[in-house]
Amino acid sequence: MKNWFKRMLGGAPVTPASPPMPPRHADQQLETPSIPGVRRPLVATNGEVAGFEFAMAASLAERLRRRDDPVSHAAHVISLLSSMRPALESRRIALASVPMSLLLRPNVVEQVPAGAWLSLESAEDGQPLDQDQLTAIAALRQCGVRVGSRIRDAASAPSGQIQFDFTVLALADFGPEALMTAVRTLRAARASVPIVVTGLADVDAIEGVLAAGATLASGDFNAQVAVPRQRALQGDVLRIIGLLNAVRDERKPLADLTRELRGDVGLCYRLLRQVNSPAVGVSRPVESIDQAVLILGRTEVYRWLSVLLLASVSGRRTSRALQEVSLARARMLELLARERGSEPPDALFTVGLLSLLNVMLEMPMSQALQPLRLSEPAHLALLERSGPWHELLTLSEALERHDLEAATAAATGFGGIERVSQLSDEAWRWALAVHRSV
Repeated sequence: MKNWFKRMLGGAPVTPASPPMPPRHADQQLETPSIPGVRRPLVATNGEVAGFEFAMAASLAERLRRRDDPVSHAAHVISLLSSMRPALESRRIALASVPMSLLLRPNVVEQVPAGAWLSLESAEDGQPLDQDQLTAIAALRQCGVRVGSRIRDAASAPSGQIQFDFTVLALADFGPEALMTAVRTLRAARASVPIVVTGLADVDAIEGVLAAGATLASGDFNAQVAVPRQRALQGDVLRIIGLLNAVRDERKPLADLTRELRGDVGLCYRLLRQVNSPAVGVSRPVESIDQAVLILGRTEVYRWLSVLLLASVSGRRTSRALQEVSLARARMLELLARERGSEPPDALFTVGLLSLLNVMLEMPMSQALQPLRLSEPAHLALLERSGPWHELLTLSEALERHDLEAATAAATGFGGIERVSQLSDEAWRWALAVHRSV
């Protein structure tokens, strides 16, 4: 039987065709670079991952701004736009910042995917838009693109010539306190206009701006809170941790595990529902816990319990988003391990899955992991940020925080950054499917 986690997604998604846009003038063909953009999760007010913010490497963006080479700049923007398509295919928001001047080039405009959110870099200074720019914005909207502006200080405002579809605020432009004030002020002035806040320092800051009125927010998920709240583990979390330790103990027969599972009616129901799902593909209905455990096997039961562990951790506004990010990391590390073939994929899956447990539980990682029996390499990666598995975890984190330079350097052992980006897209698709099923 195939691994049931691998079968969650079924066939490859069909790529929707973007409506064509007629060119305004002739332009030379642009060669798209192989280095794509990277994605950072955008959290909505309901605590879910609603989409992703896409960006090219910061150093590359700065070089392109300094150089007078619009063709090269356009080629990199086309690559960035292309990297947004998988998120849109999953019916997620895909946000990117694009220079207004490049949207006047037909080769670039034709590559804008339908449904994208574009923040126009020339719109934030309040200068009047010329007729060509207004025409380009109108054409984008006809293709289902949402157009926004970035406000860089509290006194600035977008041009009054058009009503933008959303507003972007970045921590780098304000500072923490001024940013919160700007969010509240904008929300009071424009109750129905989405506010996107980017570049936040940690999960606490993400939750803070969402509570203040932001619609979407992105930032560093990996940063630990300044003062952990030292919460006690909940009973259902402790119950699942106990079962995880029992499954990991190879000396313990699976029959003993089934006896422990029978003591939790809720877990029995969820296990039977899972083993009878189309993802597992059994030919006849499974009606007993003993049979379900035998069909799945020790490894898959451990994975199933690990996912349930994350789903049982709640209490934060962003709990659901943190769960999905953890699932994406887990799948990403598993795929990276399979790509290189020198690390155990199942163990790397666990490392990725637990990598945000301290943030989710709001306690030090040492305390969060203390009840779990993990291998030495897993402890080194999660607690000391070292050891043989740390490289894979840092690669996944670099992609999340838009550090394309670090990701490119780390990706050389995994087929290069283009291949790693493909694995990242696959990991996020898988995470969404599993996240919606638990």
